Amino acid sequence: MNKKKWFLTLIFLFALIYISFGVWIAKDTKIILEKSLESDSNYVEYMSQSVFDKTNLIARGDTSDNFSYEPENHKIGAAFPLHFFFIAKVFVTHEYNQPNFGFREPLTINLKIKNGHWYATSVNIKP
Repeated sequence: MNKKKWFLTLIFLFALIYISFGVWIAKDTKIILEKSLESDSNYVEYMSQSVFDKTNLIARGDTSDNFSYEPENHKIGAAFPLHFFFIAKVFVTHEYNQPNFGFREPLTINLKIKNGHWYATSVNIKP
């Protein structure tokens, strides 16, 4: 019986740590998506140039150069991370709505830990 308790305790701890990593990944995914739309020059800390080029609306040519990001118009859906602790694949939907412009797109983002936070290495946008 003692072995069974230890085994259940280990499974519980593993699940708790796995869920905690998932929450951390979801939080950093939100930061990554916001920085990609803000055109913040600090994006290189959070994503590769190719990820920025695919997710930034001006870089991919979806808007004019005078586009300004308004956070109140941006909604990020629930992130569903699949991870093996130091690498992750996140499935998330984000949408942006303005009176004259809007979109909703599902993303698959590959992440890895870099400098103490999650770093986006690649993204796949499904139309």
